[in-house]
Amino acid sequence: MKSMNKYKVALALLLLSSCELFDPTQGIINPNITFDKIVGTAGSTGTWLNGQEREMAIVYNVLIVNLEIASDNYDNTKTFYNQQFDVLNFSYQDANINTLQFSIADLRQSAVVGLEDIAPFDPTVTDDQIAELYFYKGWSELLAGEIFVALPLTPGGVAASPSQNLDAAIADFQQAELLDGTNPSYKLALARAYYNKGDKVNAVLKSNEAITLNANFTRTVQFDALNAPTNTMQDALYDRGNFDDLQPLPRLDFLDPKYYARSGTVESQVYIQKIEEAHLIIAESELSNNQLANGQTVMKTLRALVAGRPSESINDTGEGRPQTNPGTRPDNNGVTVRASAADVYRSGLVLTRSSGTVSVPVISGTSVSDAMIDASATTDEALEVLYLMRQEIFLAEGRRFADLGLRFPVSETEKLSNSHITDDQIVGFVPSFVPIDMDAFVYDSGAGTCSITHNMNSVLVQNKASSSVLPFHN
Repeated sequence: MKSMNKYKVALALLLLSSCELFDPTQGIINPNITFDKIVGTAGSTGTWLNGQEREMAIVYNVLIVNLEIASDNYDNTKTFYNQQFDVLNFSYQDANINTLQFSIADLRQSAVVGLEDIAPFDPTVTDDQIAELYFYKGWSELLAGEIFVALPLTPGGVAASPSQNLDAAIADFQQAELLDGTNPSYKLALARAYYNKGDKVNAVLKSNEAITLNANFTRTVQFDALNAPTNTMQDALYDRGNFDDLQPLPRLDFLDPKYYARSGTVESQVYIQKIEEAHLIIAESELSNNQLANGQTVMKTLRALVAGRPSESINDTGEGRPQTNPGTRPDNNGVTVRASAADVYRSGLVLTRSSGTVSVPVISGTSVSDAMIDASATTDEALEVLYLMRQEIFLAEGRRFADLGLRFPVSETEKLSNSHITDDQIVGFVPSFVPIDMDAFVYDSGAGTCSITHNMNSVLVQNKASSSVLPFHN
């Protein structure tokens, strides 16, 4: 194990030396540095944490594009990205699934090396730095618990269930919290993990603690336009111009593109934590307890928070809204959209991009109004509105996949190299109530109307008793 750790240290430092995420003003990294020369040196943990941030960027480059394609948020209308996930074909032989699995494992193992081989021998290490290493380890386990049918917690180990991965994440986030109890990131991470476990009491507790610490909290992953990694989702939504690979569900058009080219040297960051999540958790807990009025109050507080988040003007004239047949997708603000044939048409959900800049929320946005919240006569009606807010707020962040109950299988590479992997773990999971054509719609350009085939937020609420979705309700 020690020899593998030496390789890990050397590789990480080589990567850091070529990555702007490591501040070049802090000195030049020797590409020939050895394990023995880094271990025990002052500041080695800080350098290692720069590598952890780079690992996180790599994870999110694989995660967001593929999970958004698999959800109802985006349709892949070209061929540059995965063509199987739109039809919910999750093969254990898929290269993207393999890459995502092992990038999550790399994130975890890098944190383990930091905790076991770097931090203990750094004479200047701080509790805050150790807490961050626990956070990264826990985050890898959180993602494993949300996305896969099972994943090992150790190299070559037995594939742990989603619940076991979440338990491991909670344990690591608790360690981070013990070391730095004033960091809202660790509180919010715990709230998310408890939410996925269906633990309302602890999820709400940690949500409230996070709000108290920082009512506007966000945490991001940074990318590097000059030295890599660049933001892959930015490529898919904006940088590839009129290729426009990923097209949003028409009711989400007003939120796209969340990521764009800010300059030749600056990539858009990805928000992996937002205090909005705490409000979403608290509101859902209230509704699950049949407290409609309380839930509506929290939802209106959340809506006001989102309304205060910034929007930015983006020149999106190069994208358009092409599909297999140009002109078959809504492309102007005169179009009204309904969530299904059973819903009412709504305006303001589609933007006109051909005439100049568009204003798009870059942290969180929602089309939900206080009137829509107040109009909910039952907890189920309010819950549908809440899940629309959840869908909109987390757009292009890789969160909808788990909300839909989808899961990737363990990859073929793991199966071939790990004798503990069983045949049932190399099969992905799609709930029976999730249709393959989730992002289908009918557009009448003459009438200026668009009708989405499936209102998936309604579908989720109708199936809230399923163990696959809405964890506070089963």
